Amino acid sequence: MTTAELGTLTTRLAGERAGVGRAQPVCAVRDLDQLQPTEFSVRAHIDETTVTAEQVAGIVAGIPAIGKACEALISAGWRTSIAGNRITVNDEVFAQFIGAQLGRAGGVQAAWVIYAIAGTAPVWAVGAERQP
Repeated sequence: MTTAELGTLTTRLAGERAGVGRAQPVCAVRDLDQLQPTEFSVRAHIDETTVTAEQVAGIVAGIPAIGKACEALISAGWRTSIAGNRITVNDEVFAQFIGAQLGRAGGVQAAWVIYAIAGTAPVWAVGAERQP
């Protein structure tokens, strides 16, 4: 380190020490999307492939057969498995087929109840019969 660099460093440290205890100006709020990650901070990863109950409900609505609903979910690109009257989607969402309900006009009507395995809200209930 040269004498000039040492002098600059000493001056900078003295200035920093003099500023200790002084009120610092309030930082302006910046848009977080414009900030660049540094080696000490990294933006949290958001998994956009996570399946939601709403997405599953949109696919199985109007499908009155559990096998056909499973095929539709596979076509959407998700991993599925059937156990009884329930389809598990990507180990994150259950779609339960309720085959016998009393319909509005007294007839039997099927429905799907879709919910996250973690038990988080909301729970979706959609009809399995196509509406005219």
